[in-house]
Amino acid sequence: MSYRNTKVARILILSAMLAFASAAACASVLTRPLALQNLTVKQGLSSDMILYIAVQGDDVWFGTYAGGATLYNAARKTFTAYTTKGVPEDKADDGRSINWKNRLTYNHVSAIQVDGDRMWFGTYFYGFGGGGISCYRAKSKPAWRTFSTWDRRAKKIVSLAVDAGSVWVGSERGLTVLDKKTGQWVKFYSTQDGLAGNFVNALLNEADVLWAGTNAGISRWDKTRKAWKTYGAKEGLTDLDIKALVKAGDSIWAGTSGGLLFALDHSQDRWVEVKVPASLPHGGINALAASGMSVFVCRDDGVGVFDTADGRWDCLTSADGLPSDTVLCAAPARDGVWFGTDQGASFLKTPGQR
Repeated sequence: MSYRNTKVARILILSAMLAFASAAACASVLTRPLALQNLTVKQGLSSDMILYIAVQGDDVWFGTYAGGATLYNAARKTFTAYTTKGVPEDKADDGRSINWKNRLTYNHVSAIQVDGDRMWFGTYFYGFGGGGISCYRAKSKPAWRTFSTWDRRAKKIVSLAVDAGSVWVGSERGLTVLDKKTGQWVKFYSTQDGLAGNFVNALLNEADVLWAGTNAGISRWDKTRKAWKTYGAKEGLTDLDIKALVKAGDSIWAGTSGGLLFALDHSQDRWVEVKVPASLPHGGINALAASGMSVFVCRDDGVGVFDTADGRWDCLTSADGLPSDTVLCAAPARDGVWFGTDQGASFLKTPGQR
């Protein structure tokens, strides 16, 4: 992968300048009136607090706080909840539900990744048992498979990424690698190995590299050279607590807990702050998503929408119909974008969006 894409760099810098100059009310990027569909426990979600969303065709998986994972089929309008509660699915599962083999490892589902016909789930558990990752494959018998936490290295999961051979698992202790073929843990990385920080809040996989957003900056793993490169204040990150990463076109964006937004300038291999108009939400960033030419910035006080084609901004809040302004996650779908909040999920239909 080349990091000298000057054309992309010029577009990013121009977009940042346009955003900085635009202090007035944001221009309309979204097609109004907005078409929003909201889902809560009343419709069938297992919990209203949505921590993560993954889309696989008509299937929408919601990772929730305390409610496990809810599978919603958008075509059939059906809901299926998967939790550690209820009757065990297999005779091998007995005793405490937290030890069941054919379910989620815990009900706080913090990360989900689509992997062909498989789904990977990361869960977060505070105590001594539970937590870690699970794999779901509908055609398998049993459908669920759980994995050890490798001496608690992969226990409090906050991010996941998959490639052809590995599952990359970010936790509050570092980054753990699972070999998909053998089902065994093969590597663990921490600050001692070159990670910027041990809280791996976000992962972004590309063909040749893996990006890790941590509590102390961003690290890039070169899969060929088997080496880390770390980005911090010297590389333009004025806020090091990285909460989200996304690839938008040929560029990479990062969001922080303090609400700052950065884009990678490939020509300089540095991060450039993307200035946001004062009229838009400025709260802490929880997630980033890209769909078409738009980047969706999920914050504690709503969603900012950036058009990468012409540098225009728009916003989406509870005043537009979201269940809450606390937007925790987002995921693109075929004809729109799903958002997860602390009071339910919302689907924004985006007809004709670039």
